[in-house]
Amino acid sequence: MGKDRMSRQVFNSTRQRATAGGTQSVTAQAERTYRTKKEINPLVDPKGLSHLGPVRPSRPRFDWIEELGLWQLTIGMPITEETLLDTTGSMQNNVQIAFDRLPLSYDMYTEGESPVLSSYDVQIANATFGDVDDIHDCGYSDIQPIQPLLRSQFEMAGKIAEQLTMMIPSKNGCGNGKEDPQFGIFAAAFLGNARLNAYGLRGYHFTVSDEPVVERIDASWLTRLFGDDVFNAVTGNGHQMTASSVPDLATTVQHLQGHKHAFFLHVTGWSDYRHGLTSEDVARQWSRLYGPSHYIALPDGCNSLHLVKAVIIGLTEGVLSLSTAEDWLVSHGANRRLAAQIVKAVSHIPIGAQMEAENFGKLPPAGSYFRNKEDLWPISDEELAEIQGQTGADEDEEEGEVAWQL
Repeated sequence: MGKDRMSRQVFNSTRQRATAGGTQSVTAQAERTYRTKKEINPLVDPKGLSHLGPVRPSRPRFDWIEELGLWQLTIGMPITEETLLDTTGSMQNNVQIAFDRLPLSYDMYTEGESPVLSSYDVQIANATFGDVDDIHDCGYSDIQPIQPLLRSQFEMAGKIAEQLTMMIPSKNGCGNGKEDPQFGIFAAAFLGNARLNAYGLRGYHFTVSDEPVVERIDASWLTRLFGDDVFNAVTGNGHQMTASSVPDLATTVQHLQGHKHAFFLHVTGWSDYRHGLTSEDVARQWSRLYGPSHYIALPDGCNSLHLVKAVIIGLTEGVLSLSTAEDWLVSHGANRRLAAQIVKAVSHIPIGAQMEAENFGKLPPAGSYFRNKEDLWPISDEELAEIQGQTGADEDEEEGEVAWQL
């Protein structure tokens, strides 16, 4: 499946094409297509591609080495990073912001000084949410009402950027005192399949919003968003569930945190006095749902979201400490004041939590050989030497590139 990573050249090419040379937003074409044809690209439709359905897999990338009869791991074991973005009202530019910051995020994860996920194959998904009432059109949007969830695949290289351009921001919100990210949280909890979890390690999930959430998860909306077979898909993914046994949001978050380092990132300052709600009410609800240690008040809204996510990951992985994080943020473009604010905002998270996993630091490295792609552990050096002796193969022989695809 190749060794491609995100590059600035690939990103810039995608941006140039999506923005028509900088004359429109990165989602403008997707918005026009939806306005005229009511079509959502299947790569970001929660129902998913026909051969995958609503489950989003994260799998290792292998090359088949014909002369050895073995699969070779090309980069490392994959780790997932998924961000669920509010795109209603004042948050409607979040896809554009996420797109613009993507190469910066990728650099912090994989390149430069102390990359926080350098030993993994970083696979990124993005999701956007709105309000179920937006389908009735509150009159705030310049596009037709869009369904309240879109979700990309877990991707590598240029496909991350490409699928961000397929998103359609909600732009509505209806001013009804809540939004509906619960369906995206449900998807992350029950409709993902990451190889990393088999080793006892967890990927990362971030929900970003400024409003309260409905804590009941409506089964009819799950069918509407993920397809008539959604509960078969959930059950097939290892979670017994029917339309009558859908858990509430608190239980769903608890399940999500069992296989992801999942955080709520709060864009503070929102209020809805018509419904008697303030930003403090939002903080209390999300802190209760995620736990105080996984609730973060963003010091600079979504403008520095990429920095906050990266430092959370670095602290969780043990790559950064509270004493080194501020300088690290400055080295990645934050001014000293903002860096200090970010470190203060995340200082209460479970630092080093990933390091507690039994197999932390023991994952198969890039270049490992496997008999089958489903195997968790590679063959031993002794087995490899025996196979090479039988075949006369040289493990350093140059390999041809293999095109990768989902």
